[in-house]
Amino acid sequence: MGLTLLGLFLEFLTKSKFPQPFLRPPKLDSAVTEAGKLEPMARKDRPAKKQTAASRKLNGGEKPLRGAERSAYFARREAAKVLRTVLEGDARRRAVGSIKSLVYSPSIRNKRATFALVCETLKHLPVIKDVLRATNVLNSKWKRQEELLCIIAYDILFGKESLATGDAEKLLLSRKDKLRSALVHLLEKKRVKHIKELMPQCKISDMPKPRYVRVNTLKMDVESAILELTKQYAVDKDDMVPGLLKLPPSTDLHKHPLVINGSIFMQGRASSMVAAALEPKPGWWIRAILLDPSCSGSGTAIDRLDHLLPSYAADDTGNSDRLMKLAAFQKKALEHAFSFPAAERIVYSTCSIHQIENEDVVKSVLPLAASHGFQLAPVHPQWPRRGLPVLDGSQHLLRTDLVEDGEGFFIALFVRKADKRPQEYAESETCEGYRSKRFLRKKTEFVNYFFNNRFRMLLYPPFRLKKQR
Repeated sequence: MGLTLLGLFLEFLTKSKFPQPFLRPPKLDSAVTEAGKLEPMARKDRPAKKQTAASRKLNGGEKPLRGAERSAYFARREAAKVLRTVLEGDARRRAVGSIKSLVYSPSIRNKRATFALVCETLKHLPVIKDVLRATNVLNSKWKRQEELLCIIAYDILFGKESLATGDAEKLLLSRKDKLRSALVHLLEKKRVKHIKELMPQCKISDMPKPRYVRVNTLKMDVESAILELTKQYAVDKDDMVPGLLKLPPSTDLHKHPLVINGSIFMQGRASSMVAAALEPKPGWWIRAILLDPSCSGSGTAIDRLDHLLPSYAADDTGNSDRLMKLAAFQKKALEHAFSFPAAERIVYSTCSIHQIENEDVVKSVLPLAASHGFQLAPVHPQWPRRGLPVLDGSQHLLRTDLVEDGEGFFIALFVRKADKRPQEYAESETCEGYRSKRFLRKKTEFVNYFFNNRFRMLLYPPFRLKKQR
């Protein structure tokens, strides 16, 4: 009934003498029959969609890109931009961000494909560059798009063969046979049988890494957090760090309500052990210092995918100028920590695997530490991996292994002897007492400043005018 009335209404509009713009054409996917009914049109009778200028431009003026072709085209170009940013930052040793942070930025659409392309291209980058140089592809015209050519070359040599969807793809596909011949010649020249033998080797554990979360006890108690998380996951308490929970590997909690509202934090086990080693007591004020200075970050390189970067092999030796500069800064920061008269416990920690940033720094400050009454104390005695035996007291130091534990951390704990603490900082001193003393000191300084300067200017106007002149 409704369709019949609609047909009569359309017939009335057609026969009536209304202005032409008043009439609207029927929908493209339906037609009006003589009986006044709307019937769907056959798919083959529907007008074809117009090719957009962007699609024609992407494909060199040929048929438009569709579906997977279009997605792959943009993924290769997004991967090239990320690859360029990563390599430029690595060359300057001033990274804009990690590979993950760059790929998962809002500007990247196809994050999964882009991430895979960037990682795999970096793994094969030395081989790809040798092949491109051997085939004379990186000439003056294409030199500025070297990263894009590397991405496409990876697809042709080791991944899925790229479709001819752009000028760069067409260039490399036209030289596909030369690229593969150059790869075979490179294998023969290096006297290896497999491509993996040409790639930089990095020790990475094949064991999946558990997901650890730390409970924010200011917002939620540990038992409530376990109760909430066990609704979706298997949860275990860590046997060493209080408030640390262990969940299955690859557990994604980024959008979990407890993470969003700050009730739990996603944190690795090794970094959680650092705060637990400090063991501050309630009411302490500048009596426990956790020193986590800038370091090479070699212990978290796998999480940040730094082992894929060209500079990783250079820093792995532990003798670079950068490591020496970092060690000098770390020593200065640790020496300054000993100067705090109220400090009783000082934890020095790095996420580095290099001896020059860890044991060597601790060894260099031991005489100064002893002069202030500090000595090395055991850190988590139940942990099996200890410091390198290059100094007295190395058994008190703690190390986590990059392969076995998934993170390479170093922890050293300095504790001041009870008889070496200054008399003015007695054990009964509390946080409130320190604050009240600090307030009185600031108040006294303000009063002295006011009466010595401002009030004198009010009493002696000539002095004020002289000062203004």
